[in-house]
Amino acid sequence: MKQLKICGLLLLMFLAGCQSTPQKTIQPIDSTIEIKESDGTMSDSISHADIIKPKVALTFNGFADNQTMELLLKKLDESNMKATFFLEGLRVAQEPELVRDILKRGHEVQNGTLSFPDVTALDYDQTYEEIYLTNQIFEEHLGYKPKYVRSRSGDITDNMRLAAAALDMNAVIGLSINPLDRKMQGAQELVDYIGKYIDRGSIIHLNTYINPAIIDTIPLLAQLAEEHDYTITTLSDVLDNRYLTKSLEEIAGYDAIKPNLNYENIEPHLYYRKETSKKEMAITFDDWAHEQQVKDVLEVLKKYNIKSTFFLIGSGVEKNPQLAKLILEEGHEVASHSYYHLDVTKMTPEEIQDDLVKAHKALTYALQEPPILYFRPAQGIMDERTAKVITAAGIKTIAMYDIASFDWNLDYSAQDIYDRVISRAAPGKVIVMHILDGTKTVEALPLIIEKLQQDGYSFSKMSTWIEEDANGDVNK
Repeated sequence: MKQLKICGLLLLMFLAGCQSTPQKTIQPIDSTIEIKESDGTMSDSISHADIIKPKVALTFNGFADNQTMELLLKKLDESNMKATFFLEGLRVAQEPELVRDILKRGHEVQNGTLSFPDVTALDYDQTYEEIYLTNQIFEEHLGYKPKYVRSRSGDITDNMRLAAAALDMNAVIGLSINPLDRKMQGAQELVDYIGKYIDRGSIIHLNTYINPAIIDTIPLLAQLAEEHDYTITTLSDVLDNRYLTKSLEEIAGYDAIKPNLNYENIEPHLYYRKETSKKEMAITFDDWAHEQQVKDVLEVLKKYNIKSTFFLIGSGVEKNPQLAKLILEEGHEVASHSYYHLDVTKMTPEEIQDDLVKAHKALTYALQEPPILYFRPAQGIMDERTAKVITAAGIKTIAMYDIASFDWNLDYSAQDIYDRVISRAAPGKVIVMHILDGTKTVEALPLIIEKLQQDGYSFSKMSTWIEEDANGDVNK
């Protein structure tokens, strides 16, 4: 270990220079720091939590003046919201009673570094010192060691991760929603920005000491959370609900899709519909959207007790993996709709199979289990050569459809979508709809379901039909 001498007088000078209240006598924490050399292990870095529960972490950086802090805490109490405060160690040493009050109100306080430096300019030893000294202040004044550390800006550096790991801390925390309150926007502007990006597992980053509009933001944020059924809570509460526990390589079947260019003699299996006289249909969904649209579609399906097959775009799932997991948890099935959503008939065999592999891995990691080995091409475009290439990679069924709802067309009203589907309805048909932002899908879906149910139709997942047909049960 390296030893770094810290002057107690210098520490007191730091304290005197940053405080707004009369100087308090504070004993130096330690005159010598032993810098533990890194073995190369990095702590986790977390900017978003993959959770199923509709929870959002509200976090604040820094220590405002006492009056502002009291107003902020009062607004949080009135809104019944809990938050996590990342506080600089020097201010914790100055105002331990205020910090204890924050904790008594049910919030949590974590390591915000010692003096709020620009962490991108610090080397490993300097970063270690910032985090280590803050941990010591917490242990002396608050009786516990922080689990998490975050920089003033939310930047995550390798040195922070190395130092946090060396100090046995859980993670370095970033952010997923930063409305940049330093631009001095009003409260409604801040909440509008948050509302644009909020989803379950979000980590909201605000500052206590820059923009006074933060005080009035709290009740508006509480209203937003109520409208969208989110619980605003502490970082630890959100992170304790994470579901991802395995790395991709630990999940059996993660490599079920792999390159294989020996496709000339492959017999692909394309499935368009079920040959049956029984009044049943399949409603399926393609693509990807923000959480509200996905959640609204799931709510409609839950209301009518319908299970569906979702063909998801891998690149979208990577951004919000918890939504794919939510679809699975709701009893639906998930399959691949490619990674990049390109016309596969215009891609080389290598490009097609690379896309399939990436999509399969993205879905497998998000679901924590492999998706069903079906594939639906973008725009429903397919030819014989492409079907062979796709099947050679490990796809069992190319799952097509024969009723295109055209709900992706933003010019289509709910009535247009309804008319198009109902006019083509017949036993065994597969309807394709879409989870896309800005469409009228959510308005049209209950109209379609209710009409088909009135006409005596029930609904199936595609896997049910495909497995029945494979076993010779066509229900004619």
